[in-house]
Amino acid sequence: MPAAPPEQNGKKSAHPRFDSTEEPHKCEVSDQITDCVALTNVATLGSGPGYAALQSMLGQTQSQNILMANMVSAQKQNAMIGMTTMTQSVLQMMNRGNK
Repeated sequence: MPAAPPEQNGKKSAHPRFDSTEEPHKCEVSDQITDCVALTNVATLGSGPGYAALQSMLGQTQSQNILMANMVSAQKQNAMIGMTTMTQSVLQMMNRGNK
C-alpha cells in the first residue's frame, strides 16, 4: 500500500529534495499547485485513447452515411431505368399492328 500523501496546507512543499540552503534559486512551491499540475497532465494523457476511439467511430459513421446515400441514389437510378424500360416496352407493344 502506498504511503499517504503529505498534508497540504498550501504554504510549503514537503518534498525534501528542494532544500532552500542547497539551491537558493529554487522557489518553494505549494503542494496544491504541484498536485494540480500533475492531475492536469494525467487527465490530458488519459483522454488520448478516448479521443482516438471517438475519431474512429466518427469516421465509421461518416463512411456509413456515404454508403447509405450511394445506395439510395443507386436505387433511384434503377427505378428510373425500370420505369423507362417498361414505358418503351408498352409503346412498342401498342405500336404493333394486328396481323
